[in-house]
Amino acid sequence: MEHKIGKKIAALRKSRDITQAQLAEYLFLVPQTVSKWEAGNGSPDISLLPKIADFFGVSLDELFGRSDLDYAIDLVLKYSVLRDDNVFREAFDALQTQLEAIDSSLKLGLGDPGRLEKDKIELEAYKMHLLLQQSRESASRALALAEDVGKRTGDMRFRMQRVQLLIEHGNRREVLSECESQFRAYPSPDTLRLYFEALLLLEQGETIPKLLSSDLSVQALMQPPSPENAPLWLQYADAAAQAGEVCCVEACREAVFGCCTKEGRYEFLFILASLYSKKGMHEKCQALKPELTAFLEELEPNAYFAARERQVIDSL
Repeated sequence: MEHKIGKKIAALRKSRDITQAQLAEYLFLVPQTVSKWEAGNGSPDISLLPKIADFFGVSLDELFGRSDLDYAIDLVLKYSVLRDDNVFREAFDALQTQLEAIDSSLKLGLGDPGRLEKDKIELEAYKMHLLLQQSRESASRALALAEDVGKRTGDMRFRMQRVQLLIEHGNRREVLSECESQFRAYPSPDTLRLYFEALLLLEQGETIPKLLSSDLSVQALMQPPSPENAPLWLQYADAAAQAGEVCCVEACREAVFGCCTKEGRYEFLFILASLYSKKGMHEKCQALKPELTAFLEELEPNAYFAARERQVIDSL
């Protein structure tokens, strides 16, 4: 650092045609002290740095030779330590500003293209690093919230989200084991729903139809179809669709329509239509579209959701 700041002082002084004696006089020092700095044999006392920066009309960052690129990278490192939302926005904006400046320079043919491209790759790498850190931090916060509220209230939205977040965190085997153990210890529609959800998220949905056909505890909770076990029937249909079992999905239509709300029926029809499309059963898919669209209208969705859903239905 001593050598770097000494070289910077020398460069600034010479560019402004200022002598060592003039700078020394301004700082109430002898010229030999400035000479030592510039030779790398010492550095200014920290209290002198603002005065030196003011004398040359530069910022402290420039005096230390810290570029805008260095500043942006330092902010990313700062976020790595503090994990503060304001620091994230500051770091992201700094990176984006530098990337835009490089793109502008490349477009106008300013600077060394090779160096600019290298700096751009460096900045994009730090941008990716920053976003990944934020993603992990947000996921950790969401998981903590889901665990807290789910435990306090038993609300299934939070309990289901907790399962998903734990799986996304890489706790795949542990989550499945936990969900199965909870269901075996306390069989209920809620614990079975969490177990089914883990199987679906882990792409082991083919296990669900097997459970319904062979497991007495599962059969007792799903038969007869009722509003209490309606979510389980939708999960069953989703699992059969994952496995590509068209007949199995079609066979549970009566159960779904007998226990589910309009939203659940729409979800089921969408699962079935998507499966028909995936299997190349285009006539059946086309025949189902008017019914699917009619259910969508009954839901009275907002304009944005309705337009998006119609677009998806048309693409099937």
